[in-house]
Amino acid sequence: MNSPIAPQVLRRVDRRSLRWKLPWLFGLTAILTVTTFGVFAYLSARKVALETATTRLQSALSQVRTVAELGVVNQLEYLRIVAGDPAVIAAVSQDGPVSEGAVRALQLLKGQSDSTVTVELLGRNGVVRYVLPEAAGTVGQHRALDAKDVPQVGPLHEGDGVVQFESSIAITGNDHSVGAIRVLRQQKNSLNQRMVGRMLDGAVLLTGNNDGRLWGPSGWVERDQSETTIRYLRHGERWLSVAAPIRGSPWLYAVELPERLALAPANGLVVPFLITGLLIAFTGAFVGQRVSRRITIPLADLTNAAETLARGERAVRLTATDRSDEIGRLARAFSSMTASITNARDRLEAEVETRTGELSIVSGQMRVLHEELKEAERFASLGRMSGSVGHELRNPLGVMNNVAFLLETLPDASDTLRNYARMLREQIRVSDRIISDLLDRARAGAKVRTVVDITCVCDEILLRAQVPDKIRVVRDLGNVPPLVLDRDHLGQILWNLVTNAVQAMQRGPGVLTVRARYTAGRLRIEVGDSGSGIPEADLERIFEPMYTTKATGVGLGLSVSRAFARANGGDLTVMPVEHGACFVLELPADVADEGAIDAGSAPPARQASPKDTPSRVRRDSPPKLEKV
Repeated sequence: MNSPIAPQVLRRVDRRSLRWKLPWLFGLTAILTVTTFGVFAYLSARKVALETATTRLQSALSQVRTVAELGVVNQLEYLRIVAGDPAVIAAVSQDGPVSEGAVRALQLLKGQSDSTVTVELLGRNGVVRYVLPEAAGTVGQHRALDAKDVPQVGPLHEGDGVVQFESSIAITGNDHSVGAIRVLRQQKNSLNQRMVGRMLDGAVLLTGNNDGRLWGPSGWVERDQSETTIRYLRHGERWLSVAAPIRGSPWLYAVELPERLALAPANGLVVPFLITGLLIAFTGAFVGQRVSRRITIPLADLTNAAETLARGERAVRLTATDRSDEIGRLARAFSSMTASITNARDRLEAEVETRTGELSIVSGQMRVLHEELKEAERFASLGRMSGSVGHELRNPLGVMNNVAFLLETLPDASDTLRNYARMLREQIRVSDRIISDLLDRARAGAKVRTVVDITCVCDEILLRAQVPDKIRVVRDLGNVPPLVLDRDHLGQILWNLVTNAVQAMQRGPGVLTVRARYTAGRLRIEVGDSGSGIPEADLERIFEPMYTTKATGVGLGLSVSRAFARANGGDLTVMPVEHGACFVLELPADVADEGAIDAGSAPPARQASPKDTPSRVRRDSPPKLEKV
C-alpha cells in the first residue's frame, strides 16, 4: 500500500519502533525455541550417554569381577589342599628338616601362578620352617601366627613398588593348630586392564580394598566406598566410576571412565544444533521484517493521526481506510471516532468553561466558610473556658495579690516573710498570665524570652509540688547550660507535669523522675512516674481540652501545656514505658551568653524574683532529691 504519509513515517522510524522490534522478536522467538529444544535434547542425550556408559562399565566390571572371584576360589582351594597334606602336617608337627613330600606340596602353591612371590611354612611358635623360593636368612625368623583354620585372602597393600596381598591358612593336627602356610602374591592386572580397554575405550581398572584405597595405572587413589556408582573430580578431570566387592576377599574392584569420553555422543550434537538455530533465527528475522513493514506503516499513519487529534487539531487525514483487512477496519473506525470526538469536544469545552466558573465561585465560598467555621469553633471553646476560669480565679487572685503586697510592705516583716510574699506574688502573676493566655489564645501573644537556669526552675517546681515522703524523687539534670526561653511557659508546663505525676502515685510509694538534656539547640525534659500508667485508649485524648479521667479538675493541664510548648516552637508528647507514664517536653532554645546571669541581667517585670527565692526556701525545707 502506498500511503502519502508513509515516507514521512519511515523517516521518523527509530529503534523503538515495531518495524525493528518485530524482526528481533521473530528472531529471538526462533532462537529461544531452538535453544529450548536443543537444551532439552542435549540433556536427554547427556543422560542417555551417562546411562549407557554406566551400563558398559558395569558389564566390564562384571566380567573382571568374575575372573577375580574364580582366581580367589582357586587360591583358597589350593591352600586347603596343601594344608591338609599329611607331609605338610608332619613337617610342622616335628622338629627336623622338612620332608620332600612337604616341599612338593609347597611347590604346588608356588607353581599355581607366576604372580606368587614367596610361600612360607610356619611352625607352631611362628618360626619359619621353610620358604619357597629358598632365601638365605629367612628360615628361622619369627612371624605373627594369626592364620585361621579357614583359608583367607588378605587385603591389598603396596610393597617394593608393586601391589601385593597375602593368603594364609592354619595347619591343624591332633585337633589343634600346629602351624600355618602363608603365600605372598603380586596383583597383576595387565590382562584384566586389556580386557576392560577392549570393552570400553579409555576405561581404567582400579583394584583395592573396601576401605576405598585403590590402585591403578597412575598410582593409588581414594574413593568413596559407600557408593557403587559415582561421579567425581580428580586431577582437573571428571570421572564416571562403578565399583563392586570381590566375594571371598576384602578387595574392591572399580572401573572408571573420563566423563568427556562418556559424553562424547551428546557433545557431538552441540554444533549441529547451533548451526540449525542460527539458520532458523535469520529466517525468523527476515520473515519478521517483511511482516513488520506490512503492519507498522499503516499503524504509523494511525499514530500520526492520533497525535494530530491529541494536539487539538481538527483536520485529521487517514489513508489506510481503503484496506479490506483489520487495519482498514481500524482506520475507518478511527475516522468515525475522530468526527465524534471533535463534536463532543466542542460541546464539552463549552460546558466545562461554564462549570469551571461556577466551581471557582463555590470553592472560594467554601474556603471562606471553612476558615470561619474553624475560627468560630476555636473561639467558642476558648469562650467557654475563659468565662469559667476568669470568673472563678481572677477575683481570688486579686485578693491574694493585695494580701501578699501588704505582707511584703509590713515594716516589721521578717526577711523570710517578705521572700514568701514575693514568691506568692510571683505565682499569682504566673496564674494571671495563664488566665490571660487562655483568654487571649486566639491572638497568641508574643513570647517573653529571658535567660533561664533550667536546674533552678526544676528545683523550684519540685519544692512547690510538696512531694510526699513516700515518693522518691530522682533528679537527673545533667549539665544543661543557661538557656534563653519563656520562663513562665516552661514553669507552668513542668508544674502541670510534676503535679500530674504526684497525683498518679498518691495511693502508694513510687518514683518521680525528672531528667533534662540539651543537645543541638533543643532542650529535652522527661518527667516520669511509676504510677498505674495511661490506658492505651486514652493516649490520643489526654491532650484534648476539657478531657480528664480524675474526679477533680477540668482537664486543661495537659492541653494548656501542649499549647504552651507548641507556641514556643516545641512539642509535648507521652512516651510509652513499661510501668507508669513518661512525658517528654522538647523546646528549641539558645545558649545564653557567658556571664549573663552572673552579670545580673534581670528578667522582665513579670518575673519578679523566682530565681532569688529558691535558695532560702530550700534552706528552710530541703527537698527530697536524689541526683543521678
